[in-house]
Amino acid sequence: MKKLRIITTGLVAIPGGLLFDLLHIPLPWMLGPLTATLVYNALSGRRALWPIHLRNAALVVIGYSMGRTLTVETTHQILDNLPGMAIAMLLTVLFCLATGYVTHQRTGISLASGVLGSMPGGLAQMIILSEEIGDADITAVTFMQMIRVLAVIFIVPFVATYGMAHPHGGLSPLIRTAAPWTLAALPAVLAAPLGAWLAWLIKLPIPFLLGPIFATAAVVLAGNPAPPVPGTVIHTAQLFFGVYMGIIVDLESLRRLGRVLPYAVVGAVLLVAFTYLIAFGLTVLTPVDLLSAFLGTAPGGIAEMGVTALALGADVAFVLGFQLFRLFSILLAIPPVLKWRFRRG
Repeated sequence: MKKLRIITTGLVAIPGGLLFDLLHIPLPWMLGPLTATLVYNALSGRRALWPIHLRNAALVVIGYSMGRTLTVETTHQILDNLPGMAIAMLLTVLFCLATGYVTHQRTGISLASGVLGSMPGGLAQMIILSEEIGDADITAVTFMQMIRVLAVIFIVPFVATYGMAHPHGGLSPLIRTAAPWTLAALPAVLAAPLGAWLAWLIKLPIPFLLGPIFATAAVVLAGNPAPPVPGTVIHTAQLFFGVYMGIIVDLESLRRLGRVLPYAVVGAVLLVAFTYLIAFGLTVLTPVDLLSAFLGTAPGGIAEMGVTALALGADVAFVLGFQLFRLFSILLAIPPVLKWRFRRG
């Protein structure tokens, strides 16, 4: 019965990817399966099922694809942009605190719920943190985080594709001119799953993504080649990841929190617009292009923005640097501050 539900979910997801690809919708093999899974859950009365190990396998592939773009030159570029990363992160956090406060005032949910629901520190991480703060409503936080994630992964690819994508519109030149698949690439290929396992052992956030990124990058920086992932494999990884995103959305929770919906949606859209302004400012202060700056500052997950950067030919190292900096800054600095503030309250 369980296997049948998984197969059914896959059969539902694949037409979604084909349809979005036919319609030339950005990231068709992630957004299509995600949408198809949501529609299936809403209309069928059944719950789609997707094993987390398939999502983890997809993250390993995506992590390898992102980690292989890091070189000595791009690492220096990231270090040179640290001041800009810090400023962008601080402005984003302040904006999220403001929208969380407004949501608290207008809807009656607790201030802790409003702030945790607005903060772009990762859906899972914010939900876990809400469990540790007594004043936070886990359902409200989950709802607001899901709205933010869904808004970002649908809005940002469209804006990036039709508003600022590079002319070649495919994989970046770095990826197209990379070394072919040979035995010399074996260390980089093996490093990705090994990095995921080690990251999981030491309890690193998002271990199946960050582990492969760091491990693959280390192998590349050591001088080993890391060829690009074949298109069919990266599309399959996007499908696996998109389906999982679709099944974690609890439609019943969305119905129960209708009063929060307009504020969550408006807050998410305004946050995307605000990060666009930050990105534009970065193009004035640094030589980075608007597409890379926007994907780097966009309040989405590192996997979603990384996939978008790979697909549109953005500067993946720049995007990765900004997303990693914000992720770790929020995960390391924000939780202690929020715990201290709300436990005092």
